[in-house]
Amino acid sequence: MKQLNFDIHIRDIPLDVQKFNRIMGFGDFLPTPFSDVFEKISTALETGTARGEAVIFDENEIEIQKNNITIEGIEFNTGSKINSCLKESSGIVLFICTLGAEFETGMKSFNSDTVETFFADAIGSLKCESLADMLHDKIAAELKKSGLLTTNRYSPGYCNWNVSEQQKLFSFFGDTKTGISLNESSLMMPTKSISGIIGTGKNVRQMPYTCDICADIDCFYRKLK
Repeated sequence: MKQLNFDIHIRDIPLDVQKFNRIMGFGDFLPTPFSDVFEKISTALETGTARGEAVIFDENEIEIQKNNITIEGIEFNTGSKINSCLKESSGIVLFICTLGAEFETGMKSFNSDTVETFFADAIGSLKCESLADMLHDKIAAELKKSGLLTTNRYSPGYCNWNVSEQQKLFSFFGDTKTGISLNESSLMMPTKSISGIIGTGKNVRQMPYTCDICADIDCFYRKLK
């Protein structure tokens, strides 16, 4: 088992404006006054530090079956859809990352206006996905030193992987410095946080997310298609 930590200032996390426009239902450009609202909120939310952690397990610490993945004796019921994408993996990575409590507080400051609330939430979602991408890249770079590649990442709550298994996932992070906690429904706080699993190995690769294998109509990736 090997651990990785990742810290970055919020302002250094990319924000894809075109994806924001698509989520909000606009074309290539935001019309006034929405462009002014976007600029106001995106600028205000550029404070704080985002954090991520990852734990890397080798082939001696995992077992991948048709519907389950066992890591150091703890069984995850990830399901056949995720496991079909991880079946060639010789190792597994568990990760967590968050934009942090300061970002969460900043988002809530826009809750008095409906448009601003939607804009702040969308900016947070996109920033959080970019953070997860950056952590994924850091993991991939570390594994490349050993000649290993990575798969896509998959999170509890998607592809029929029950969100309650966050409890098992977080058991590997102990007193995490990210500040993420789980509520009674196993949802993460702060809300702009992502956790998940990544496969590693010499015969794996990252693929475009195939929405046809998943029935989750609220999936973030489906919204961007």
